Amino acid sequence: MTILSLLKIAITKIERFDAELLLAYTLKTSREYIVTYPEKKVSFFQKYRFLSLVKKRASRIPLAYLTGQKNFFGLDFLVNKYTLVPRPDTEILVEKVLEELKNTSAKILIDIGTGSGCIPISIAKNTNQNIQFFATDISSSALKVAQKNTEHHNVNVQFLKGNLLEAILQKNISLQNIILTANLPYLTQKQFDEEKSIQKEPHSALVADDAGLALYKELLTQMQQHNVTGTFFFEIDPSQSHALSEYITKIFPNTKIQIIKDLCGRERVVQWSL
Repeated sequence: MTILSLLKIAITKIERFDAELLLAYTLKTSREYIVTYPEKKVSFFQKYRFLSLVKKRASRIPLAYLTGQKNFFGLDFLVNKYTLVPRPDTEILVEKVLEELKNTSAKILIDIGTGSGCIPISIAKNTNQNIQFFATDISSSALKVAQKNTEHHNVNVQFLKGNLLEAILQKNISLQNIILTANLPYLTQKQFDEEKSIQKEPHSALVADDAGLALYKELLTQMQQHNVTGTFFFEIDPSQSHALSEYITKIFPNTKIQIIKDLCGRERVVQWSL
């Protein structure tokens, strides 16, 4: 059987782009090769493996879980069912942090709810500043993936298991004049139920109570209790920018808040400082 004939079968079940990527993954080649050489023969084993992947993709398993990796900020990251798939929307947060690092005296960056580690690793790979990187997550399985990504990209990020800032507090790491990033679960259950494309991703990494803001409010309470200072970047759903900004200013009346839009013009990151 040829590449072309296999693709014809696959595109009756999934998108052509996904089919080409899965076939390239199966054949250990590039998508460009798949497109350029449609008459190349495929072995029986390769056919069987590819059609098995197509079946899984048709059941809405994310493409990144099937290939085991996802590109983010120009870097390849290992991902699996224990981590959220990195989104292009989050890249604007990384860009803004890199801009901030050029103009700050902060020496510590802490990423909360790190998942695959894509945020701190991308920042570490793209800055020459003398920064210590820490990252926390409540999932041991996610932290194992993050550690592998750190080793793959040869950067130094210390991963700690715990809820939000708890692990940082236990290590007595300074929380004065820091950079803090967070891409916490912020979807509502209704949003999760209505978006079929995310059903196979970890529910706990996507959904939060209190209109999606429960974990951010908990983090803000921790920050208040421990007098955290510095500049902070929270990724949000565009519908939450007003509510979260109000809550921040209620706890920290003197803060300055900036809302950053993603490439699609949607309010995506709340940047603020103390």
